[in-house]
Amino acid sequence: MVSGKKAAQLLDRAEKAVLVWTILGLAVIGCIEVFTRYALNFSFTWYEELARYLGVFVCFLGAAAGVRTGSHFTMDLFVSRAGRPWRQLLKGGTAVLSGAFFLLVAWYSWKIVGRMHGYGTTSPAMGLPMYLVYLPIPVFSLVMGLRYFAGGLAALRELGQDAGGGRNT
Repeated sequence: MVSGKKAAQLLDRAEKAVLVWTILGLAVIGCIEVFTRYALNFSFTWYEELARYLGVFVCFLGAAAGVRTGSHFTMDLFVSRAGRPWRQLLKGGTAVLSGAFFLLVAWYSWKIVGRMHGYGTTSPAMGLPMYLVYLPIPVFSLVMGLRYFAGGLAALRELGQDAGGGRNT
């Protein structure tokens, strides 16, 4: 049986690999499209549509990876100057609020995906079902929400441990 830590490492590696290969594939297809358009005077009808959909996929997958690594832009002037208990409380609170926001995004975008599935619409050039195009939004919003909640709860747990140990530096 795979341990939780090992499963998380495996998921992180898969996330990075999918992100790298998707971006690389998008770049290769883009180079081929530019070459065929200008050298051969021929253009693929599906490329722009695929590029748009892969861009959305990469955006949300990259955002989820950014939550995992803590690399998103933050404005932490007040947080960094606050004392330890307040800093932990503010970090934990903002992470929990961010998690709640992304869980709401996941919930409402999942409703949109369900509607798109019911409508049976397809994309114009590739004929993809549109619910598949919208699917990365709720999936990776859910991942971001859960990761923010985990980070927020960890920060608040540290606050509780500090209060129990009497360390308020």
